[in-house]
Amino acid sequence: MNPNKEHPTPNAVKVMLFLKKRPDITDEKFHQHWREPHVKIALENTTFTSKVRRYNQVHTSPDLKAQAQNLGMPVVDYDGIAEVWVDTMEDWKEIVSDENFVKFIAADELHFIQHPIQIMLCYDNLVIGTDKKTGQETQLKGKTIPKSN
Repeated sequence: MNPNKEHPTPNAVKVMLFLKKRPDITDEKFHQHWREPHVKIALENTTFTSKVRRYNQVHTSPDLKAQAQNLGMPVVDYDGIAEVWVDTMEDWKEIVSDENFVKFIAADELHFIQHPIQIMLCYDNLVIGTDKKTGQETQLKGKTIPKSN
């Protein structure tokens, strides 16, 4: 672990890709295409599957966006977030420079994603829950947080 407590060395790099649907397609089409054909294309790429530790899709809907607006806070203007965990930045660079990955993923994105895609590189700081790597439960005020069922 990095002795710099403000910016600890992460055990993985989390790549967050903020996605907007193309304006000419429905929400249903966007989410269906992202969940099914797009995932299939990504999983057919050996560089992607060998370098990615975890891949998660965060979906929203017009109803959820409306509920968020009712809270009185500004709401981000995205339709989803792709979360990809890799061990190193070199792994991510290898994925995004893989000729076949770029060829097929970039072509497929044109079917449902509005460009440009915005990115954030980050790391997690688990406060409540179970660490997927160690299986350890986090603690809050000295008490172990029970696993959710």
